[in-house]
Amino acid sequence: MVSIPFVLRVGPVAAVNPENLPTRGAAVLARSTLAALSGLVFQSGISAMSYPTDVTREILPKNIHSHNDYWRKVPLFDALSVGCKSVEADVHLIDGELLVGHTRVSLSHPRSLNSLYLDPIMQLLRLQNPTSAYSNANASMTNGVFDMDPSTSLQLIIDYKTEGNALHAAVIDALAVYRSLDLLTHVDMTNASSPTLNVRPLTVVCSGNCPLAAVDAQTPIRDVFLDAPLIDIANSSYTRWNSMLASTSYRKMAGWGNSFDVDGEMAAEIKTLVQISRDKGIPSRFWETPGWPGFARDKVWEAMLDLGVDWINADNLKAASEV
Repeated sequence: MVSIPFVLRVGPVAAVNPENLPTRGAAVLARSTLAALSGLVFQSGISAMSYPTDVTREILPKNIHSHNDYWRKVPLFDALSVGCKSVEADVHLIDGELLVGHTRVSLSHPRSLNSLYLDPIMQLLRLQNPTSAYSNANASMTNGVFDMDPSTSLQLIIDYKTEGNALHAAVIDALAVYRSLDLLTHVDMTNASSPTLNVRPLTVVCSGNCPLAAVDAQTPIRDVFLDAPLIDIANSSYTRWNSMLASTSYRKMAGWGNSFDVDGEMAAEIKTLVQISRDKGIPSRFWETPGWPGFARDKVWEAMLDLGVDWINADNLKAASEV
């Protein structure tokens, strides 16, 4: 698993220059995150053995969601190193800044949505869409972060921890550069009777205190979507045009005493919810699945996949990648 040390930058945050991203954020990685990662492929000294897009070479993308990803030693990159196609950041709006952390006491100025996620993802996308004599310098960035499957869209779940409406507006603003470069999966609602979904390298989903009304209010182009409550997915309010994901707590559904066996009535209930969600075109996920013992954790994950659940919600990424 890739582990790159952080270096804190002290001082005012630089202004954003869309032609030379990223310049924003109070935390940077040693020698630049991606420069350090890219350097790994040149250690042999034989440049002909490397390619411009080598950062994620040989990483097979998988339907694994990195739960509470910001807790990891290297947020985002630990998840990408095992092929996770989805990562999660808990976000608080504090004095106009989007800070990342589970609770308010865990927050610190350098750990922001920009420094941990938006800026590094932009760096990755620039590396996966190089400009050279062999590529069109004026072409849009159509490749995603995974070299083995450039069409894969990375899902970023932003769990709203403070008041939803103000935080949602701040998230919309924070994505402005991505929006201007057409890097966000979006729904075009111009024709209300026939919306169109356009998949792009980054798909943003909001959960927690994210209000459905605020998501629905973003028209005619919507590029931040809801993590709908899977337990209530039959509700007509949740559609493929406002929800890119539907999730619920497995522990609350099963009860702690029954959470190690996905069979009988529990399996039937899960299958029903997953099918309703799938019929709506919305992928499904269960969080709070067992983390220990390992054999029980893996058994539940395998049962979920057999029942058609789209995402494995994982704290132990290595274990999930081997299921």
